[in-house]
Amino acid sequence: MSSIEEAVPGMGLRPHFRSLLERWDSTPRQGLPQFAGGQAAFLWRGPDEAFASLYLAAEAGLRDAWNVRRAHLEVAAPPGVRLPTPPGTIVRGFTISPDGTRVAALLSASASELAEPWMLAAGTQPVHIPGPTAWYAAPVWEPDGGGIWVLTGKPPCQQIIRCPLGSGQMQQLPLPAELGNTAGSRLALARVGEHLRLAAKNPRTGTREWELKSGAWDTVAPAAQAGRVELVSDQHGTTATLDGRPAYRLSPAEYVSAFAVQPRADATDLWIQTASPERPSGVFCVDEPVRLSNSSSDSSSRIVHRKVTAVASDGVGIPVIISARASDLGPDGLPVQPLPLILTCYGGFGVTHRTEAEPSVPAWLESGGVYVAAQLRGGGELGEDWHQAGRGKRKMRTILDLIDVAGYLVDTRWTTPAQTVPFGASHGGLVVTAAAFLSPASFGGVVAVAPLLDTVDLHRHGLGKQWLHEFGADGECSDHDRAAYSPVHLLRRLGSAALPPLLCCLMGRDERVDNSAAVDVVTGIRERGDRAWLLHEDRGSHGQRAAPDVLDFSAAVLAFAASISREVRPGSGPCP
Repeated sequence: MSSIEEAVPGMGLRPHFRSLLERWDSTPRQGLPQFAGGQAAFLWRGPDEAFASLYLAAEAGLRDAWNVRRAHLEVAAPPGVRLPTPPGTIVRGFTISPDGTRVAALLSASASELAEPWMLAAGTQPVHIPGPTAWYAAPVWEPDGGGIWVLTGKPPCQQIIRCPLGSGQMQQLPLPAELGNTAGSRLALARVGEHLRLAAKNPRTGTREWELKSGAWDTVAPAAQAGRVELVSDQHGTTATLDGRPAYRLSPAEYVSAFAVQPRADATDLWIQTASPERPSGVFCVDEPVRLSNSSSDSSSRIVHRKVTAVASDGVGIPVIISARASDLGPDGLPVQPLPLILTCYGGFGVTHRTEAEPSVPAWLESGGVYVAAQLRGGGELGEDWHQAGRGKRKMRTILDLIDVAGYLVDTRWTTPAQTVPFGASHGGLVVTAAAFLSPASFGGVVAVAPLLDTVDLHRHGLGKQWLHEFGADGECSDHDRAAYSPVHLLRRLGSAALPPLLCCLMGRDERVDNSAAVDVVTGIRERGDRAWLLHEDRGSHGQRAAPDVLDFSAAVLAFAASISREVRPGSGPCP
């Protein structure tokens, strides 16, 4: 459950948004399948379920049920059988066995991101593998299915453990000596042929990989990505190609979250997982001969997604994706009148930010608002150079980009400053809060979720050691440099200009970000006479959360944004 202070604006609108969210959340969530031995393992969450469950099905049956040529049939129930899991656990990762009969899954309580390995099979009780815990690193099967490798622990303190199935003791495998200090590195295990492969991705040193051969690590060239699939984007959307031939067309707000190429004796299947505001998750099989398929979105006439470029103050173009109801736009493609607008961003760690594939987007649009995703420098939307342009000593550029995008949206008549509510989570929470402090007149209100609000003392955060390079705290930038945009420190130097109202949302069991920094910021805002509130999701963590909790949380956020923008009211104005 979540708790919120009664004085937060708009809480009377929560039932209105909750009903819209429930309606849009009725679409099942499908996960990309894994294949072995003629079987497929995949995740599926129905509309009345809090978390996704694991299923095992015959590959041929799954292909038939999810084939794209069947016009994206809304499958009421998944094929195959549901694998039993212990009560109260959720799936953090999984891998199907070489013979297709078992699944090694990482299961955890909903409040923790650290998970334990379990062995799952149809018709049998789950078997716990005691000892190791893992942080979003799926187990890797040995070629003969006699055991699994687990990357244990929480970054940056991780080890590789071999867990034999049946008799035998667990074994710890030393990491490659050349790897050195793992702080800042993202480790991953995989099996390539008969060998275990370890990859270490570090923003300073790039990606390095090793294979375990005869008990020793050998340095190898990084594994190439599947070259048969390419994603080609333009102003109108993205096309997925297979061997150079177009296979699947997506709208500007739809994106490919994962894909896999599965050869067969007489053909090749392209399994593609997409997400969009119209369909939060869908998995489709495109088989040869390839034919261009339409996007999974079937509401293009009702919702318009447009990709535009906002020119920043230094002359650089910032990609922006705008989503709105077609009925709210005039013949020129712009709103008949300025509309309430949620402006989302991330802008860090080379992460690509897109329109959220969640029911909060269509719920906001249906209530007469506009939803915008700004792809700021610091993200990965335009490659590594785009990331570097907003990293380290250039981190302030990311924040200025958001301010510039907000100005562009006002200049092009999409909204007004008073109706603009920036929304950011984690690193995005840093960006929206700092932007509001530096340019308070640009925004009507701010929503920061699980925000990173102290970039000077990064060690106070649970994963702070992993973030040193992103903020230049490994020697590139001084504490003084980082204090220039750190909200905790900015607040101490602000003038008398009024700040826009801030709703700061905290996950009660956040293992990555220190919540006390957010409490300090909210307290400081109130002490200077401005408005700020805390919303606590007591059971929430920084990662996956229960669907009902997400709906409650999203309803509160949308209600706040609607109230601040002063336009969305049930029974009058844009609301139905």
